[in-house]
Amino acid sequence: MVKPYSFNYIFKPDWEEMWVSALKDAWINDMVLRYGSVIKAWNNYAKRYDEDEIRYSNRPQLVKRLLDLKPESVLDIGGGTGVFALPMAMHTERVIVVEPSEGMCEILKRKIEENGIKNIGIIQKRWEDADERELLKINENSSYDLVLASHSLYYIRGLHRSFLKMNNLSKGYVYLFTGCSVRNRDPEYERLYMILHHRPLPPQPDYLCLYMILREIGIEPNIEVIDAEVKRPIKDMEELVEKWKSYLKHKELTKEQVDAIRSYVSKKLLKEDGRLYYFYRYKNAMIYWKREGVL
Repeated sequence: MVKPYSFNYIFKPDWEEMWVSALKDAWINDMVLRYGSVIKAWNNYAKRYDEDEIRYSNRPQLVKRLLDLKPESVLDIGGGTGVFALPMAMHTERVIVVEPSEGMCEILKRKIEENGIKNIGIIQKRWEDADERELLKINENSSYDLVLASHSLYYIRGLHRSFLKMNNLSKGYVYLFTGCSVRNRDPEYERLYMILHHRPLPPQPDYLCLYMILREIGIEPNIEVIDAEVKRPIKDMEELVEKWKSYLKHKELTKEQVDAIRSYVSKKLLKEDGRLYYFYRYKNAMIYWKREGVL
């Protein structure tokens, strides 16, 4: 049984409020404004996310790290289109994905069918709405060897309860992957953002808020800062500029804005083996712990 961490000061920061406020300012308010809700935004973005962002990231390389734990059952929270679930299903008895976006689930279902995979189950719900008893029942009334949440914590609320539920459902490890904003501030991107949006780049959510929330519920996690990268093949510079314009969804950009995009992305180009790539590196935080009572 985990015990709350006892702080020795009167005015304790509200770590979850700090986390949520930063997320809203950084991108969630914009998602809701454009699409009506976060889930509707991901329904709209699912195909591009699967074919572009995730396909060319090194996120799948983290699977080996998780498989070294030799899990037989995996609970993947916010599993998206299966970047972890699909490869892990090849080496485990069962993977259960909890994913609220219908668009993401449809792509994952298609991949499961195309690959003849039989041991992935999908629960289309928000993590907050997923019932512990249901999650145990679908795993033959047993806890999971590994509980995983990769870049889905941005959209989960009630983190104290959510982390406790993750801990309760694990009989082994819990692994969380998230952005590492403290190390990701790019002065060139900050200048570009000002030109495009006419306001400073908002502060990004800090993974240390998650660490402190975990400590408040009596969990002392490990943290590693890990390298992340995207290496996407492109035809030429203009293709990349057009992609950026589509991301921004501006009806019309000024010459100054287009030139600023072109200048920024030109520094991210990589020529290799006769091909041109859009290549950039950044940092992620990996937060993990072994379930209380198993140590």
